[in-house]
Amino acid sequence: MAEKRKGSRLVDSIPLMDKRKAMKFIIYGLIAAILFGLIMMISRSIADNAGSWQSIANQDNDMNYWNGLYGYNDYIRNQEEIDRIGYWMAFQDVIFMNIARVGINIALVFILIGFLSYAVAENIDERTRRIYLIISGMILLLIMFTTLFASISVTIN
Repeated sequence: MAEKRKGSRLVDSIPLMDKRKAMKFIIYGLIAAILFGLIMMISRSIADNAGSWQSIANQDNDMNYWNGLYGYNDYIRNQEEIDRIGYWMAFQDVIFMNIARVGINIALVFILIGFLSYAVAENIDERTRRIYLIISGMILLLIMFTTLFASISVTIN
């Protein structure tokens, strides 16, 4: 019974949340979403440029072998290391993108709580309340689609 009361405290405190705390939820959620989005962009950039890096490293390895800077065994060992690093650069995208996606969804929940607490406040007019509810609904739809469907991603160019 005590566990049920703890979980319901957050839900019960949303209407009672003051504007400063709601704004903190929104700001912290935005900062976290931006940071996790930055992680996603950096990870995608590394994965997209893995092939270019691998080609340049292979060319450098070939030139050093042809110029006699090292022997065939060193050439093969370097080739294997270049392939391994190239594969890791491409694969790290999967790991960091999933971590960042979870982080962004958590940040969006914070933003959602902030806007919902604004929407249920008693001292705002009806038009502003509708705007907050529409924003909350759009954030909730975004969370649902990006969480439940793995192939959907939101990209802004």
